[in-house]
Amino acid sequence: MHLHAAFCTHRGSPPGQQDAVLVGTRVHQAMDLEAQVVIDHGMLAAIADGLAVSPRSGRVSRTLLELLPAIVREHPDWLRDDLLANRHLREAHTRLCDRAERSPGLRGGASTLVAAQVREDRVAILNCGDSRAYLRRADGDIGQLSRDHTELQRLRDAGIAGEGVEYASLYDMLTDCIGTDPDDSDFSIHRVEARLAMGDLLVPCSDGVHDVLAEADWHRILRASGDPPTLIAATRHAVPRAGAPDNFSVIALARTTSG
Repeated sequence: MHLHAAFCTHRGSPPGQQDAVLVGTRVHQAMDLEAQVVIDHGMLAAIADGLAVSPRSGRVSRTLLELLPAIVREHPDWLRDDLLANRHLREAHTRLCDRAERSPGLRGGASTLVAAQVREDRVAILNCGDSRAYLRRADGDIGQLSRDHTELQRLRDAGIAGEGVEYASLYDMLTDCIGTDPDDSDFSIHRVEARLAMGDLLVPCSDGVHDVLAEADWHRILRASGDPPTLIAATRHAVPRAGAPDNFSVIALARTTSG
């Protein structure tokens, strides 16, 4: 059994790139990149989206993804059910803050993150902020595995805001992210485990995708894409057509019997 991963990262309309993408042990941060890989063992994949309003956000997102796989390798004892755990991300934040102390260029920066670790047919998803992970089942059913850490989601959880109702962009404000201040260590982390069956697609993405495409259009792309490269190609076509006002990054993961 193998894992097939296809991914892309694109700066969209902005002049710079704040997104970083981790697939396996390699971090990618490019103005326009599309690639794929097939591996025969478990995979760690993640997207970090640096906050444009914070300084050096591109460096922060890349550094965060450089730290995470090293910590997972160093601390298998922290794994939860043999999968990525919150403690790994807490330690990544600690080391990010340590780096910022030695490198003024990192200070004040912040990033969202969504990470997935796949082992055979099992997957763990961690997220902080509004980068998301979706699971498209082989039968076309689509579910969001991540949880948005936004003001709108907080109001929905409290029963104040209704599902399916459009709200002003003010409500998209983040309630949690990962920054370089050691005093901000109580950020929320959402963790969930799921099964990745044959024919399923696991799709982490930055908000440059789901904030730009209408939900119906995004779900149509997810349902129509039978494999990771098809999903990535369709997303790279659709988001620029919608204006691409933000950087956007997507990873698509599937189990396969061919190497």
